[in-house]
Amino acid sequence: MTPSGGARGDTGRKSEMMDSLLGLGGLMLLRDSVEWEGRSLLKALIKKSALSGEQVHILGCEVSEEEFREGFDSDINNRLVYHDFFRDPLNWSKTGETLPGGPLGALTAMCKRTDPGPVTIALDSLSWLLLHLPCTTLCQTLHALSHQNSCPSETPPSLLPIIHLPLSRNVSHFLSTLGE
Repeated sequence: MTPSGGARGDTGRKSEMMDSLLGLGGLMLLRDSVEWEGRSLLKALIKKSALSGEQVHILGCEVSEEEFREGFDSDINNRLVYHDFFRDPLNWSKTGETLPGGPLGALTAMCKRTDPGPVTIALDSLSWLLLHLPCTTLCQTLHALSHQNSCPSETPPSLLPIIHLPLSRNVSHFLSTLGE
């Protein structure tokens, strides 16, 4: 086996793994910590979804849109719909750019689109949302969005929230609630 042949084999296996992860739909919680950097995996899954023709929405709460889009080529960036809650998370500037209902309203609106076909929704970051929203409300919203009847398409959206570790007590409670 040549080195390039081995690289292609590894790339093929990684692609198959991402296809199987994204093909499940529903909620896939990505953990981020000092030991396991999760944003790279999040961005790899977003790229895979965009290249397969899916609609990709990003609810950005933790880094700027410019920073989040770094590393994607223009073809991928053109396929992403970025919902910015980083710049003005509480809509204090009253610019009208923020969707009504805050982040949860934005999540619901992402799913109630009229375009048919699969959709991926990335949440960057669930940790930020847990600091600003009631845990039970966030759990109920994610649970509803991850089920078949939440969207007009045939499959539920792939929800890709990233959560940062170590966990605070509120986040630990959230994870136990989500698993119920």
